[in-house]
Amino acid sequence: MSAAQYTALGNLSPQGRWRRVLLIALVPMICAFIYYAYESSFIPPSFKPLPSSGLTNTSSEAFNQDDLSMATVIKALYSPILHPIDAANFTDEDGDVYRLQGEPRFKEKLGKKVLILDIDSRPLTGEGQLMNQELKWKGMRPLSAGMLSHYMFAMIHGYDYKFMRAPDYPDRWGTWVKVPMMKEALKTHDYIVFMDSDVMFHYPHLPLEWLLNYWNMTADTLAMMSIDPDEPQNYDAKGNRYLNTGFVIAQQSKRTQDMYKAWGECPSETRYKGCSKWKLEWAHEQAAFGNYLRYDFDRPDDIKVLPCVEANGAPEATDRGGCKGIFVRHFWVDKGLLSKGLSDSVMQYFLPRLHQLYHQQASENIIDTKGFKLDGVDLVEMTEQEKEELRNSDGQNQKDEGF
Repeated sequence: MSAAQYTALGNLSPQGRWRRVLLIALVPMICAFIYYAYESSFIPPSFKPLPSSGLTNTSSEAFNQDDLSMATVIKALYSPILHPIDAANFTDEDGDVYRLQGEPRFKEKLGKKVLILDIDSRPLTGEGQLMNQELKWKGMRPLSAGMLSHYMFAMIHGYDYKFMRAPDYPDRWGTWVKVPMMKEALKTHDYIVFMDSDVMFHYPHLPLEWLLNYWNMTADTLAMMSIDPDEPQNYDAKGNRYLNTGFVIAQQSKRTQDMYKAWGECPSETRYKGCSKWKLEWAHEQAAFGNYLRYDFDRPDDIKVLPCVEANGAPEATDRGGCKGIFVRHFWVDKGLLSKGLSDSVMQYFLPRLHQLYHQQASENIIDTKGFKLDGVDLVEMTEQEKEELRNSDGQNQKDEGF
């Protein structure tokens, strides 16, 4: 930005004009996140500066400037920088490029056809838990951060969101309840995205539709799951690695319903002998799917196996099969990092917008007194010769940043 865009001392107006729309939209985000924010180097490649007149709405949804609801704040923050659904590629925070193979199947928003789904049978009403009427950033339980990120992802993209409080099985480990609940959800939605509470999308501005194109969900695909790390405990009886059921994308069809029915009934052993051992033995419903269902529903497009590096693990798990969770992170190494993941998913988008607003208002908020010299405690205008000498002094007596 050139010096002409800053306000000289003598021309400074007593009060700058505020760009109300953008400022009103962003101030609540400051209050909620900035104090405990963590630095993130990623600026979405699709980010473009907004004009000085205020917020540019690049989506088809208009924002109500007088609506200060959190839903409006989230739309105002993310909608202008959403990645195109049918874009040919995506560049991540490390500069790596991921490209679609062939013509994308999904070119329009799926909207409420998609359900982002949380499932739990626990009350979650304790201090720092999601269903408690009061939740503070400091002291929030990690899994609350995970589920809030799911809720936010749904709002960003206009998907449906549901938390299903499931009844308990009297004779099975608690994670088994996800199977019948997913089956039920597929009766009302074309696509469901189930995530364990320690799972989150790393790039909330990246639509599910783009990922479905990238991972090649066809009309015949029943479900997508990530493969588990290459470790001894993650192999089934036939010597193949388990598919992780903590992140599942499922598509409605009669065959999908048949698969979920067979999965949920697996421990009864009417169809799969020996499955009852997984009622209580680790890895429970995941082991049942890995040992039986994947081999029964084995048409070419039935089950899409997602790479562990893209849809499982986190950077802290790179020494465990390279599963760093490029697109979807599963914090099974350190669930305490969920809160940082949530703050990153906000701050990597909020900070560029805040910085942009700072520059938009530079002519009103920045006072340039470099044309003056300090004489004691007085500012005295410099002569042209003094200004030239100043330009040649190269920041004499100035401290480096951080001191």
